[in-house]
Amino acid sequence: MIDYTPPSQESSSKLIEVKLPADSLEIGMHVTRLDRPWTEVPVLLQGLTIETPDDIDMLREHCKFVFIEIEKEFWLETGKGTDEQKSYPGLQEKVDIHDELPRAKFTFEKTKEQVDEVLTSISNGEAFDMDASKKAIQSCVKSILNNANALLWLTQVKEQDRYTAEHSLRVGILAIAFGRFIGLKEHELELIGLCGMLHDVGKAQIPDDILNKPSRLTRIEFDIMKGHATLGKEALLKKRGVNKVIIDTAHFHHERIDGKGYPEQLNASYLHRFIRMVSIVDVYDAITSARPYKDGSPAFDALKILFSERNKHFDSELTEAFIRMVGIYPPGTLVEMTNGEVGIVVSANPDARLRPKIELVMSTDKKFRSPYIINLINDIPDKNGTIYVIKEGLSNGTYGVDVKDYILK
Repeated sequence: MIDYTPPSQESSSKLIEVKLPADSLEIGMHVTRLDRPWTEVPVLLQGLTIETPDDIDMLREHCKFVFIEIEKEFWLETGKGTDEQKSYPGLQEKVDIHDELPRAKFTFEKTKEQVDEVLTSISNGEAFDMDASKKAIQSCVKSILNNANALLWLTQVKEQDRYTAEHSLRVGILAIAFGRFIGLKEHELELIGLCGMLHDVGKAQIPDDILNKPSRLTRIEFDIMKGHATLGKEALLKKRGVNKVIIDTAHFHHERIDGKGYPEQLNASYLHRFIRMVSIVDVYDAITSARPYKDGSPAFDALKILFSERNKHFDSELTEAFIRMVGIYPPGTLVEMTNGEVGIVVSANPDARLRPKIELVMSTDKKFRSPYIINLINDIPDKNGTIYVIKEGLSNGTYGVDVKDYILK
């Protein structure tokens, strides 16, 4: 059961007007005003939705800055309007994703087996093998240092009937990738990976009829569910040598920055940075995953919720960093281009969230083709000379394309 309720949708998202340097424009933005009269720019109407690189070039030629319209809750303000966002090392790719995928697949399956063993041991009141858990996470770290997008692709393969184990695995992987993105050292990546993988171990002691209930929990059931945080702490304390941060993450990953979380309603100053990071990753994966009682939400919707809850539920700076890492179209997302071709997102471009790297798998007439990779940030033209642009994200399975076939082939 997801331990998170999105904010009430009492009104539609509010659009605001934001001043932006012309050099920062991206395809898909809606321009409402310029730094000069519209009559001085070669457009037919006052107001322009950027659809092609030529639109961007034209605006850059005539304007130093423009005003765009965007949803208020998703505008990543830095506090000074047009200042650059904080710089992070990002997810450097040491090897090609398809070279890393076989190793990543092996690592993914082995780590999933280890998560299953941990949860089974705790459910039976037995000791679990911490050394095996550390080795599994070290393999995940090695893969992410090679090319994080391989394991990030694999997190898109989800099975509803194994939610708790797979959720724990995905949170561990996403936490390592998040740490890599912001520049954590290798030993820190191993620690935050364990924090993520073991954050929900207390759920192994929650009754299955509550854990997997296909409808909303009653107040009493929800109180029992919330007990997993304390149960997780107690289970980890029984194992000698477990780092305190791992124990605290299991105990406090449902605390909030505003002190309104559970189980202790802690002030933000008590929450280690790794706890704050795992809290973000945990909710993101929960929102985007399908359960018996709900369908998974698109990544874009999940990121909007995270952003709207910054400085309340989540750390603001870390939330914005996570959104930059994931991108509007996360690795493994199926997308359709404006020319009708279909592809799968290979990796995000943090500084151009609408222009990721894509593996094209289907032609304009919706026939399967030999896959090949393009990077939209390079303004790649199709066979007709038209620059590739994403039209929309698609649900997995659209047009008969199953992302899993490309990830696990």
